Amino acid sequence: MTEAHAELDKPKATRSASPAPVAAEPAVHGEHPVIRLPFNVIINGRSFQGHALSIVGAEATGLIDPQLHGRVQLVTLVFNFPGYAISLPVDAAIGAGSPEAGTVTLRFLEPTGPHLPQLRYILNSVVGGELVGVDGLIRTADRPERARSEAPNAKPSATQGIMTGIRWGAFAGLGLLLVGFVGVKLYERLFVLPVTSLSTITLDGMDLRAISPGQLDFVNPAATKGEIAFAIRTTSGEVLAVSMPCDCVVAPGSAQGGATVLAGDTVMTVAPKEAPVVISSKVDGNGLRALASGAHAEVHMPSGAVTTATLDAKELPGLLRSATDGTAIPVTLVPATALNPSTVGSPVDVLIKSDPLAAVGRFFSFNGPANEGH
Repeated sequence: MTEAHAELDKPKATRSASPAPVAAEPAVHGEHPVIRLPFNVIINGRSFQGHALSIVGAEATGLIDPQLHGRVQLVTLVFNFPGYAISLPVDAAIGAGSPEAGTVTLRFLEPTGPHLPQLRYILNSVVGGELVGVDGLIRTADRPERARSEAPNAKPSATQGIMTGIRWGAFAGLGLLLVGFVGVKLYERLFVLPVTSLSTITLDGMDLRAISPGQLDFVNPAATKGEIAFAIRTTSGEVLAVSMPCDCVVAPGSAQGGATVLAGDTVMTVAPKEAPVVISSKVDGNGLRALASGAHAEVHMPSGAVTTATLDAKELPGLLRSATDGTAIPVTLVPATALNPSTVGSPVDVLIKSDPLAAVGRFFSFNGPANEGH
């Protein structure tokens, strides 16, 4: 126990006349500021309502045992917050205060003791307006939060605005790119039908076919009208000749002499000299019905050029009668622009494309109110 404790534990009659006796009850707070806030003081198991506090002392209200006046006692400062409390034990000299007002004073013996950081933080927070006393409790002041919420939003700088615009532009670009990609894939799935059979550029003429199985004994692509175009030696040893039907142009790709053919095989394709260049292909029933309903064929040339073609109208009735879904039948496609005769015999890629608006119109024309009940 310190000398101050020993001195204060002595009865008043036996205390020495020290320069600053505790019985004289010097000023509790001295030059330190006194803060008014709600707190409690526990002294010898009893609770007192505190009403003034500083770094070096405190004042509370309540009736205290007279025998405790002038003694050193371990007291507990209790700060009540909503839902919890902070307790700080402090060694203090107890004074009578104002008996008529029922107050008691506490002078802290060690103001710089372990309780100092917490006590200073609470006092500074009250002085700064961060903590306020409400209904006997210490609460966080809401004024700073209101001030922050009511403060006008800072205007973004020019650089921030530019970066925000770039980000939104990038998001919009990616969104448009995704929508475009999905749209293209959906269009290709619903309105584009690729032709898988071999398609070639040829002359708009006729095919000269083998009339019997055997071996080509003679082939003459330069024959004129009435001359022998080719001759077949059959398995029986006889020779069958086919004459040229006109002063024709022979398309490249004619069979060569000595080749073995079966009945019905094409030996050469001939056409009048003024015959146009067309596309020879094979299309199944779905593609044929699309072409008959207004779709067009997109032809991709070996050179990279792209042109369109339509079905030969004079072949349409017969083709539709023989069309089946799973079987590809030969068709002739007439290109929109004249093709160079030098390209005859070249393979091409053909895509059958339908007009989406026309397809929707045909759908409603077949399924609309006018057709109900049919």
